Amino acid sequence: MIRTVENLENKNYDLLIIGGGIYGATAAWDASLRGLSVALVEKNDYASGTSFNSLKIVHGGLRYLQHFDFKRMRESIQERRILSKIAPHLVFPLPCAMPTKGHLAKGPEAMRIGLLMNDLISFDRNRDVDKEKRIPAGRMLSREQLFEIIPFIEKDGYNGGILWHDAQMYSSERLVLSFLHSAARRGADLANHVEVLDFMIEKGRVKAVRAVDKLSGKTLQINAKMTLNCAGPGLTPLLEQTAGGIKSPAWSTALNLVLNRSLSKEYAFGVFSTKTFRDKDALISRGSRLLFVVPWQGITLIGTDHKPYYGDPGDYRVTQKDIDDFLGDVQSAMPKANIRKSDIAFYYGGLLPMTGVNEESGDIQLLKHFRLIDHEKADRLPGLISLQSVKYTTARGVAEKAIDLVQTKLGDSVTSSKTADIPVWGGDIDDYHRFVTTQLENYQARFNRSLLLHLIRSYGSEFENVLSLIDPGASPATPVAGDQSMLKAQVLYAVRNEMAKTVSDVVLRRTELGSKGAPGSKSLSLCADVMAAELGWSDTKRQQEVEATKRIYDIIEQ
Repeated sequence: MIRTVENLENKNYDLLIIGGGIYGATAAWDASLRGLSVALVEKNDYASGTSFNSLKIVHGGLRYLQHFDFKRMRESIQERRILSKIAPHLVFPLPCAMPTKGHLAKGPEAMRIGLLMNDLISFDRNRDVDKEKRIPAGRMLSREQLFEIIPFIEKDGYNGGILWHDAQMYSSERLVLSFLHSAARRGADLANHVEVLDFMIEKGRVKAVRAVDKLSGKTLQINAKMTLNCAGPGLTPLLEQTAGGIKSPAWSTALNLVLNRSLSKEYAFGVFSTKTFRDKDALISRGSRLLFVVPWQGITLIGTDHKPYYGDPGDYRVTQKDIDDFLGDVQSAMPKANIRKSDIAFYYGGLLPMTGVNEESGDIQLLKHFRLIDHEKADRLPGLISLQSVKYTTARGVAEKAIDLVQTKLGDSVTSSKTADIPVWGGDIDDYHRFVTTQLENYQARFNRSLLLHLIRSYGSEFENVLSLIDPGASPATPVAGDQSMLKAQVLYAVRNEMAKTVSDVVLRRTELGSKGAPGSKSLSLCADVMAAELGWSDTKRQQEVEATKRIYDIIEQ
């Protein structure tokens, strides 16, 4: 996967995709598989926006039962199954628990019916799925079983719980990269750090965009028959300035906290916030928001806090007050967990489209169904389509519908999507357990088990490409400053094969070195050394990269 900026000005593409998050990546893979010529540009780095702000959960849509929204449930269940099948190295079953309380919407009677309905609606959840990835039926928990899983809540009032399974991504960023790798192998031209400045309109139609390569400063003209906007809030100002003003959605903040300790090694679990929450669209209301606590690679993720956002999306930043307010809510919901400010190692923040705010309670109403906007119909501006959505899980299926529309607008016959059946880059694994067992036997003399498992889960069937970059004269598993979650070979691979252009590209999105909290100065320095040698950085540039990455964690370290 090579950054192909030089190609962007020399072709007239069928489709230009703006935005390199999960929606742009899945759309690029689908379109390239159907034989379209595709370009994709991302103004920052892949998966650096809302797609980075993830609890790593692949949802089966259990919560949609309160809306009786069986259509969305089926979509979520189907996409969970597909992701488990096409990305077996990155998606794994995750047991989840939630307490029951009283005998109404939160009570065991309603929850038992909910589990039964979920099992019936997801009758085909394990079709064509590796036996290690199968989702079992849900079941009820006794009070004793509940408090073994969730010992952090007050016991008064809770009369048991429920247990169900969803799925979890080993790395949400690497899943985005897997789709992009796949698109690149089918001929898509991809470039990160390229920002779209203007739509170029000819005879009332979007025919091209003017963009700038932020690394070189060069201005580009990218020609395409159709443009698909998957940039989320990133393109809001430009859309509002185009053709008299294209109305953008309202935005809600979405904040997740990263704790530097484990609250549960195996189970994700929901706990009820002490704050009231009213979803005006819910037919069955729980009356309070559910906070979700997720174990991930030895640490804990907690989400999600939402607030309305009224400023320029480009100016959005997580503040200390945002973190403190959400921490207070978490502490009230789980008093026995003794979560302190010092436990917060990092945070994930982003913006999601919302449909409104409850005037009485202030509760956010997020967009519930994706929007695929044909601007020819909506704004009399042909050549442009926008995709808006909030869910990582269903991105592949939504992208399929978007490319159906693209083909229709191009005047082509709509060909069937193949992305539900063809493994993504790294996912060419028929039997995951057998694959892992074989590779552990092959490499056990040179590498320890945990390191090999980490590489297999990150790169899947392509992991040996990373091992091939290990210096034969060095220790076979030379880590970055003693951090076993990242090898120097991974830094090389990220630069040479995954378009990593900044230190933060590597530590936040090609590896997990910085996703769990601030990397040590020594780790950042050694990572920068490898990149400087590969990219020809001056000493000044190298130091700027280190300092820029450190600033990402400034709020946490105050």
